[in-house]
Amino acid sequence: MLRGLLFAFVAVLSIGATAAVIAPAQWVASAIGQATDERVVLAEARGSLWQGQANVVLAPGLDAGIARIGLPEPLSWQLSPWKLLAGTLELTMSHPSALAQPLQLRADLAGRIELLATTLRLPASLLAGLGAPFNTVRPGGVVSLAWQRLVFQRGRMQGDMVGEWRFATSAMTTVEPFGDFRLLAEGGFPGTRLTLSTLSGPLELTGDGTIDEQGNFRFAGRARAMSGVDASTRAQLAGLVLLLGRRDGDSAILSFGN
Repeated sequence: MLRGLLFAFVAVLSIGATAAVIAPAQWVASAIGQATDERVVLAEARGSLWQGQANVVLAPGLDAGIARIGLPEPLSWQLSPWKLLAGTLELTMSHPSALAQPLQLRADLAGRIELLATTLRLPASLLAGLGAPFNTVRPGGVVSLAWQRLVFQRGRMQGDMVGEWRFATSAMTTVEPFGDFRLLAEGGFPGTRLTLSTLSGPLELTGDGTIDEQGNFRFAGRARAMSGVDASTRAQLAGLVLLLGRRDGDSAILSFGN
């Protein structure tokens, strides 16, 4: 009887190990969809849990009123089974257009998560899912988020990030594009310092903000047409400027947070 139980245990263990090795990529796709409330969908997933590919479909938000956006090339991933046996999750993700270089993620049993350097690029229309004022502005262009190294542990993040909005457009103005903008986030989270600046274009956006140790967000800035912009372009930007904040002469005061 003992021998039979031993054989049964070995058989179950072998089946489990085999299932883990050949676990279909659809399992990954299903887990990602559920975890993101279907805002990130991995379609046509193929391969296994350890190495696979899928087409990425993104949804701005349930109330954004914008169709889902599919990225043009497939996302690829690799998960190391040997590192996992040692208690470390090591995942590498690659995408030809959305990731400037493969994104490496490491996590350990203590709950420490590390993201190594890369730049993430996505359609700006996804910002509509953040709510006001983006759902009214209906942004177009490309947004990117870059970092050298981010570490997450116990509700805190260490590392700086740089966000950019390039070739910016909006449903509120016919000026296309109206600028390139940069948002610098320094000091990790919480305790973040924010700086908004304009890189180029007829619309100027500037401002500073913080996310304090209690997680409270505050931001103050200004939106206005650049000095020297012709009267026609200034008039076409007026509706967008006034939408962004409280009117102050020919500019608008940006104020967000509590």
